[in-house]
Amino acid sequence: MTTELDFSLIKYFFHISPEGAEHPSYSLPAASFYDLEQAKQAVEYTGEFVQAIGTKTASSFMGMSFFNLAITKLLIGVLHNRSLDLPIENLTYQLENHDDHVHLGYRINEVRSAQIPDGEARSAFIYNEMSSYIENTVTPGIEAIAAAGNVKTAMIWTQFGSHALEVLDYVVDYVKHPGLLEIFKHDFNILMELPTELFKRSRNPFVHTPRFIDNPWHPEKPLMIKSACCFYDCRVDGDKCYACPRMLPEEREEKKKVVLATPAGE
Repeated sequence: MTTELDFSLIKYFFHISPEGAEHPSYSLPAASFYDLEQAKQAVEYTGEFVQAIGTKTASSFMGMSFFNLAITKLLIGVLHNRSLDLPIENLTYQLENHDDHVHLGYRINEVRSAQIPDGEARSAFIYNEMSSYIENTVTPGIEAIAAAGNVKTAMIWTQFGSHALEVLDYVVDYVKHPGLLEIFKHDFNILMELPTELFKRSRNPFVHTPRFIDNPWHPEKPLMIKSACCFYDCRVDGDKCYACPRMLPEEREEKKKVVLATPAGE
């Protein structure tokens, strides 16, 4: 069944929508990821667009796009009480240049959704839907990208934890409707309960105990250290993020001095 869904928030953050990128620089049926040679080409093209050195950065970004898809499915369920059908066969992978950065996302070829039941039946429905989506789309997608980039899947999975908590923080901060916030927390907690075998991991990657550091930009709000490195630094003139777990304390201290010495807005 097709119904009108609002993708504005999801398009802004995750670049996933029915209309897709306005001016895509590169497009590929996402199901092509399951063909090793085509997946390698996609990793190579993505690497060129982000000026990557090696395959780690492109593999990281592409792998984490499957996290974005899972969260998109969760958010549509919260905002519209609809279960969005997002198999990889219904997606087109896209890259779009924006001067100093690149958007990586998906066009949804056909919007299909089903009603989510209310009351006690919701929990079982969300559990089954997200279990199926992880097992049949997210896990094989990440495995395909990792194989194409010749990296370990752990490099991608271990990023899930802090990203999930960042999404939770955003929703808590910006979704002012108490009912929607309650539903989101309910559905979000179900992700934490999914069995580890769905991910082919020893633990559920959504589950994460955060660590925090001082925030030189906003001292009143500590920064969460990423649960794993995204390899943003493996680019031409690349550098580690301030919250990168690979950053040594002395490196972070030097960065902090630069931030504090830079006038606001520059």
